[in-house]
Amino acid sequence: MKKWIIAALVLLVLGVVGYVKRYDIYNYGRGLVLDKKSTTLAPASGSDVLWGIDISHHQPRVDWDALAEHNKPDFIFLKCSEGRTHKDTKYATYKQEANKRGIVTGAYHFFSYQSPGKDQALHFIQHANLKDGDLIPVLDIEYKKNRPGNAAIRKEVRAFCAVIREEYGVNPIIYCEYSYYNNILKSEFADYHYWICDFSGEPTKDYVFWQYTDRGEVKGIGKVDNNRMKKGLSIEAFLLGNS
Repeated sequence: MKKWIIAALVLLVLGVVGYVKRYDIYNYGRGLVLDKKSTTLAPASGSDVLWGIDISHHQPRVDWDALAEHNKPDFIFLKCSEGRTHKDTKYATYKQEANKRGIVTGAYHFFSYQSPGKDQALHFIQHANLKDGDLIPVLDIEYKKNRPGNAAIRKEVRAFCAVIREEYGVNPIIYCEYSYYNNILKSEFADYHYWICDFSGEPTKDYVFWQYTDRGEVKGIGKVDNNRMKKGLSIEAFLLGNS
């Protein structure tokens, strides 16, 4: 057999093994066990890792009883608002249903590059209706085409955070990809708490929450973002009224 064919076969095998390894390692959440046949993530009994999900109107149907019975999350982040005009149609209902079942909830705002940060924060506060015992507010910042320069972004993020801090007495937790933190936020927001999205492995950046997959299948919902809290942290430390 020609050497190039052997080399190609070796690379193919290594690629498959590497993919399977990544699939096994990074889809586990609360010590979660991956059933490869159904791709269902099932909570492992006795795990001390806190596990949760984030949902919005993009999950239009939630069987709350099934969720609570089969894979009750330790926490749920709910989309509350976006920009300075949009509010999520499921936020109030989903918050009520989760709280009714004893699930800690938090609200996140999806940051827009089209409106001032201060206006966005006021819009979030108006609709979030947060109280003591809810998770600290989250600012979700993501890459978008035609976004402004980094300095302009940081200016509006500062404005958003200042209003949140004045209202709740804490800085928001910032959700972003690690590269976004490193390239845009690190210079001014390094001391903030972070919820890091990284589907390739556990973040090297210190974090509070880690979104490790967007295809974890949860009973009562289906495929949804899965998150875990960093081991050793207490969720009580990140609740309004306790921080």
